[in-house]
Amino acid sequence: MERNLVPPRLRRDVIPRWINVLSGVIALILTFQSVSAFFAPSLAYGAFDLSTAANRQAMATLGGRNVAMLAATLYALRAQNAALLSVTFVMHFAREAQDMFIVPYYAGFLTRAGIGQFVTFLAVFTGPELFALRRLQRIASDAPSADVS
Repeated sequence: MERNLVPPRLRRDVIPRWINVLSGVIALILTFQSVSAFFAPSLAYGAFDLSTAANRQAMATLGGRNVAMLAATLYALRAQNAALLSVTFVMHFAREAQDMFIVPYYAGFLTRAGIGQFVTFLAVFTGPELFALRRLQRIASDAPSADVS
């Protein structure tokens, strides 16, 4: 019987397909948001006045943040490492959890639109991201620690 010397947290076959699909969807969303922030903010962020330097800087900063998150997500997807994917899901969850309150706040939190946006963020983004994060943490913690001796 052949013993697999690769720790489970580093093996490519232990990351569930649905987590890879979710990461891929997040990467596509980040790509869209990045391109939009740099070239056409109204596509992803609604009416946005780019006539002031401060607003252009805010959009460039947002685009740069999204590119950084995209790079980390793609690297973690390529590595198929549960610990790396966990870190990206912490980033995504933190971002979406903030958006889950910020977006409805400006739509009128207790209006039908605000409640709808909150529920959408909860069901479509933060809920699945939390499930993925918990699953990835289980995969990473099930892996035996490397013996350094």
